[in-house]
Formats: sequence, structure tokens, C-alpha cells
Amino acid sequence: MRSETSPFKLLSTIALRNVLKVITPDIERVTGRRLEIGYGATMQLCEHIRSGTRGDIVLAVDSAIDALTQEGILQPDSRVDLVGSVIGMAVKLGAPTPDISTVEALKATLLATPSIVYSKQGASGLYFASLLARLGIEDTVSAKATIIPEGLTGEPVARGEAVLAVQQMSELMQVSGINIFAKLPAEVQQTTVFAAGVFKGTKEKQAIDAVLALLRTPTVLELFRNQGLDPIQVL
Repeated sequence: MRSETSPFKLLSTIALRNVLKVITPDIERVTGRRLEIGYGATMQLCEHIRSGTRGDIVLAVDSAIDALTQEGILQPDSRVDLVGSVIGMAVKLGAPTPDISTVEALKATLLATPSIVYSKQGASGLYFASLLARLGIEDTVSAKATIIPEGLTGEPVARGEAVLAVQQMSELMQVSGINIFAKLPAEVQQTTVFAAGVFKGTKEKQAIDAVLALLRTPTVLELFRNQGLDPIQVL
């Protein structure tokens, strides 16, 4: 068992970073431990975990939680769904905003926009790549796209290195200097569910229960909403 001075270890998707920054003192209060957080995109987190990285809790896309549970890394039946997130688009602050109000308008905008950036390892980037194929414009758009390994796609747009950023709303909202002008049309939108999972072998059941309860408090739920995340109701 760990000593009382050892940290409470949490691994998390970048999409939840802004909320976790705000509630770090609260997590340390309810656990009685210093909080240690490792952030990454969905695929990156899974790669690190499969390579041996461990903690007490991991916050990630629900399908990743399920996969890690099936692989015997997370405790069975420990998944707790937290929030849903949809995909949006952004341009540099002050730049013209294109039309993506319909699927056809989205397709036309993607074909006309000179440069687009999305993430290779994040849930939104994985979905966006499949959407391009579904729309039949994969080759044309991919030829002019910047596909970052991980991180916030709004940052290169804010610097003027690309025209259009595609990512989860909560991740776009972490970047200043951009205008998040619209979400994907409902017909081609995807809601990503972020969930918590508990690592096998952790001895911190009381602390884990306290953190999961904290994530359900009205104050934290409002923080999620303010970051473009939709809390999932517990039935």
C-alpha cells in the first residue's frame, strides 16, 4: 500500500483538462493527496497504459475504457460515464466564418478551404477522417490537411498556420485567438462519451469514490457545461 504522502494518480484525455485544472484543489482535498495528472489524446493514453503506465483513475473515451477493461487493465464494472462532447469548427479570430449549416455546405466548405487541421490520435480526428471518406472527399482534403499527432488543433489556426480547426468543442474552447463558429451538422455529428475507469490493483477505493462523487456535484457539472461538455444523467 502506498504511503500517505504518495500522490493520487489520474490519467485523462485533453478534452477534460480545463475542468480538471479548476478542480485540482478539490480533488486534493477529498483524497487527502497531492494530485498527479497525465494528459494525452485517446490513442496516446491507451498506448502509454498498454506499455505499463498506471494510476488510480483514467478518464477517456468510453470505448477505450471498455477495451482496457476487457484487456484486464481496468477493474470490471468500474466504468462511470461522465460527459458527452460534440465536434465543432473554428477559424482565427476576425476571419470570415464559412457555412457548415448543412451536409452539402460542410462538404463545399471543406473542399474550398485551403488548409484544415485535425488531430491524428484524438476521438474527433479519428471520426473526422472517417467522415471525409464517407463524404467522398478524403483524398482532396487530406492533401491539404495538417494532421497533428496530438494536442489542440486551434493553436495552429490561432497562429495563422491553418484556416480551419476541427476538434471536440471542449478542446477548441481551451484556445484563445480563435472563433468557434459552429458544430458539425446533426446528420454527421458524433457525440463522444468520456468516462472514468479504475485501474486494477489500486488500493485507493475511498479516494476514488470521493473523486467520482466530486465529478457529479452541481458545481463541477456546471464547469463541464461551460466547457462545451454535456453531463450524462445517472439513472
